[in-house]
Amino acid sequence: MNLSDDELTVLLIAAQNQPMIPIGRWEAPTKSLIEKGYLKPHCHPGDPTGHFNNYITEAGKVAAEESEKQQDDLLGQMLTLSTSIGHQQKKARAHAEQIAVQLIDLAEFSTKVTGDDKIESLRRWSEIILTRALEKMR
Repeated sequence: MNLSDDELTVLLIAAQNQPMIPIGRWEAPTKSLIEKGYLKPHCHPGDPTGHFNNYITEAGKVAAEESEKQQDDLLGQMLTLSTSIGHQQKKARAHAEQIAVQLIDLAEFSTKVTGDDKIESLRRWSEIILTRALEKMR
């Protein structure tokens, strides 16, 4: 079922047993929902055409429930994806921290052997490791 955001808004309001008046922003979505059979004009002495009192039909109630379920499903999927991304980011940070510690250890070991500055040693080893990693990825 494809409903525009405005159609869905009108339908969800109507699902609360509220009459919908097709004026302003709500005119097009209300008329569209009437055409789809989701709203029905309700005639009464003050409005014999029913133009200003459109109520939800049974088909409209079903469509509103389906739309809410779809939104709930999408929200659930977004929450699951967000949680998964958060876990992956945490793992990536932990790996990066582990690599940083190992690079420091490597630089300190190398400095003891070569007598080079720790920062220079770290830069050199970082370049070597990056080059090697790129070769292995290919």
